[in-house]
This record gives sequence, C-alpha cells and structure tokens, in this order.
Amino acid sequence: MGCMEPVTENLWTLNKIAQMETEGYCRDVFISGDSVFIAAGQAGVQLWDISSITAPMKVWEMTLSDLGASKEITQVEYEASIRQLFALESNERPIHIDLSQGDSAIVLGQFSSERTKEFRVITNSSSSFTVYAADNDDGLKWSRFDYDPAFRLWLNSAGDEIPSQGNPNGIDIFGYDIVLTLDQLGIESFHNNEGIISSSFHMDLDGNARAVTIIDGDECYIACEDGGAYRLSPGFSSQWEFMVQFAQDLFVTHIDANRHQLVLSCASNGLALYEAKQSGSVEERGIHDIGYVYHTEFSNGYLFAATREGLQIFEIVE
Repeated sequence: MGCMEPVTENLWTLNKIAQMETEGYCRDVFISGDSVFIAAGQAGVQLWDISSITAPMKVWEMTLSDLGASKEITQVEYEASIRQLFALESNERPIHIDLSQGDSAIVLGQFSSERTKEFRVITNSSSSFTVYAADNDDGLKWSRFDYDPAFRLWLNSAGDEIPSQGNPNGIDIFGYDIVLTLDQLGIESFHNNEGIISSSFHMDLDGNARAVTIIDGDECYIACEDGGAYRLSPGFSSQWEFMVQFAQDLFVTHIDANRHQLVLSCASNGLALYEAKQSGSVEERGIHDIGYVYHTEFSNGYLFAATREGLQIFEIVE
C-alpha cells in the first residue's frame, strides 16, 4: 500500500514582499499609515517608511542609551492624533517619547509601574491620553496625562490600581471594557463606567493565557501558549461564551486577525494560519517556518511579522 498524500488543497501560502533588518530582535511592530514603529529589542526603537512597500527605508533609530533604558524594548505604540510614541522596556516602565516637535524625538521619561508586561494607550482629546497597563505585581493600572500649555509638559493628572485575580501579562481594550490575561489563571474582564473601573468576571482557560486580541463586541482571541488558542464571544454585559479551542498542538503567544484570516505567533515554530468560520469554528490553513515569531499585525491587507530575523512583510494567498 502506498503512502497517503497530505491534504493540501485548503492550505494558504505566504508571498514575501520585503524584509527589514532591525539589528536587534524585532519584538513588536505598530503601523500608522506609511510609518512603521519597531520595538527592536537590544537595538531600541526604530521608525521605517513603507510608502514603497517593497523597499522600506529606515527613517531614524533610538538606541537603548538614547532612551535611557538598559533592557531590550518589547513593545511600541504610537498615537498619531497627538504625535506621542510609547515604548516598553522589558519588565520595566513604559517610556514616553514626544514626536510633535518637528523631526526631533524627545524622551519625556518613564511612567506607571515597574514590571509592566503590556500596555494600551487611549487618546481622550488633543491634549489628553490615558495609559492602561498590565502590571505583573499590582493588576490593572491606569494613568491619565493632560498637556499643560503653560509649562509645555504632559502632567500625570489621575490614576489608580485595580487588583486582579492573578498577575497580568497581557491586555487589550474594546470600548469601555478591558481584558487582562493572567497566565495560569486565564483571563479577567473589567468595565470602565465613567472612570470607575471594576472587575466584571474571571474565566479559567487551559494553558498559560499570554495575550488577548479583541476584534469587536462579538469576537475575541486568547493565546494560551501550550494550551493553544481560544475563540470566544465576549458578551461584555455578562459571562463570556466559549466558542472553540484550537491549535492545541502549538505554542501560541499572540493572535491577530484580518476578517476571516487568523495568524498565530508560535515562537520557534514560526506562524500558523487559520480561518475563522461564520459558524464559530476555526480551521487550519498551514504552518510557515519563517523564524522565531513574536508578534504579527495586519495593515492594508499586508501581514507584518515581528521576528528574530527582523520585520518581515507578507501577503496571504488563499
């Protein structure tokens, strides 16, 4: 009897568009128009121009010394409306960088708590923003900053810590709802009611909950390392609904989605492609060894993969 051929007719392929050499490990990427901000690990923070998607150009870089940091940079987030950049020094406090002064990048200092694992920034107005942090010691921490034109400074005007059921290592926000991943203790959801934040509920999951990606009020994904991944229906007003657990044979650290296309970051196993079906199920569409993958982001139909080999840009071909 001959060997059975693997089923390949439903697999998706990756068409590589470009690769950016970031010197340090590319740990995270944030895309804003034609600007790509990169957390380049030991190489600090970099800005690249992708107006020509096939030939990205480095605009500037800030070393760890420039940032006043000693550990690798693991996350970046940019708020275009106020031209403020934020970067996370590994297991330390977020760094605030002002990009509103022409071509200059001015480090304004660090804020929030040490042992911050991940953060999200919400712009309140042209002169105000709030940072929500997954603090591995204290739970959910938020800090509001308002711009004082007289002193030309961003001042910390309010903030608080809300205890969580475990030590958070990931965060995402949708509307007035905030979700933390709690490693072995699953996830916890919080609701923000006009500045008063309280815990809504807690859900235990298999594996170690590492990262949460909220698509909308009906769809959310949890990366659970050796527990694979979960597709959940948030239902923020009540207990979340279990939809499906998938990729249990993979070590999943992050999930991103572009409509029905799902991309799972699988560390040394590269990335895995899945299709989210309207029925609630999830079907595998192939695993691609592109190196060690930390994080992925979709933008304008392109897939940006933050890897140890730099930032790689792909198109998914179905």
